[in-house]
Amino acid sequence: MTGLLLVSTFAVSLIPAPQRSEAEPEPLRTQIRGVIQLDRRSSSRALVVGYNYYLLESYAEQNGQTVEIEAARRHGSYIDSLKAGRVDMVAIAWSDSLSVDSVLVSRPVDSLTVWLMRADDTRDMEDFDSWLGEWEQSEDHERVRDSFLNRYDVFRSRQREVLSPYDSLIRASADSIDVDWRLLAAIIYKESRFHIEARSYRGASGLMQMMPSTAEHYGVSDPLDPESNIQAGATFFGRLVRRYRKVAADEDERYKFALAAYNAGMGRVDDILNLARLRDKDSGYWEDVVQVLPEMGEESVMDTGVVKLGTFKGSETTRYVNDVMAIYREFCRICPD
Repeated sequence: MTGLLLVSTFAVSLIPAPQRSEAEPEPLRTQIRGVIQLDRRSSSRALVVGYNYYLLESYAEQNGQTVEIEAARRHGSYIDSLKAGRVDMVAIAWSDSLSVDSVLVSRPVDSLTVWLMRADDTRDMEDFDSWLGEWEQSEDHERVRDSFLNRYDVFRSRQREVLSPYDSLIRASADSIDVDWRLLAAIIYKESRFHIEARSYRGASGLMQMMPSTAEHYGVSDPLDPESNIQAGATFFGRLVRRYRKVAADEDERYKFALAAYNAGMGRVDDILNLARLRDKDSGYWEDVVQVLPEMGEESVMDTGVVKLGTFKGSETTRYVNDVMAIYREFCRICPD
């Protein structure tokens, strides 16, 4: 079997199949509705959800099937939904499969997870199990598996060739906005640690933690999908970099202003810049601009007439900018190319 490519959710126009004889097996379903139901114990460090998402999409692509995949919400169980026919496949931790009955259980995926199907879906399970067996024997299995499952400490790592399973997607999106791909990778690392299922208490989701309204604006229908999430986040970040091109003193400063706006919003950064100019700070340098943040946190700042969105403490945003730039520098060190 040849190596698999990382792909996004897709739809394939199916060509009518030829008539089957009675001896031929039943055809596979044309659409798969999958749920990845894993708790933090099984996916807190390794990218287990992303790995299973990748495998199910790759399997569906090979068969010309459409696929919809979601990550289960915390404390949710989809076993009953599987049995009732509302979903077709559910991924659970391998250890949890011992307590599951009345469903079909796939062969273990790298001793981490199994996929469940309904008891009468024997044809689909046989095909999926056969595909998993071929995948485990393929030349790309170890490389792809390790990219998802072998984690590292950014600030202690030696040089490495791969930062994440999504490097090719990150490089392509970074090229489209003319920024260093390792900066985009640093944003993703800070936002989600490369977990596609990451979700903030504010409702941001996916690798680049897009808010629902922003994701919708950039055409993201599946927040789990790595390709569309990265493309949308990169497009938005590229817009921010261009916005501050005439403000920032150099490229690094443009990145800092753009990062601040990615975290806090353009309006907040504009307020800080306006106040900094009023106080005769050098608006080309982020470190000079943020000197006005103590004043931004006081109600009296509204009397200046240059602040539109109200008070703003800004500690989270300054920490965000510092963290991403530090990760970016480390990514440049450990992955020079």
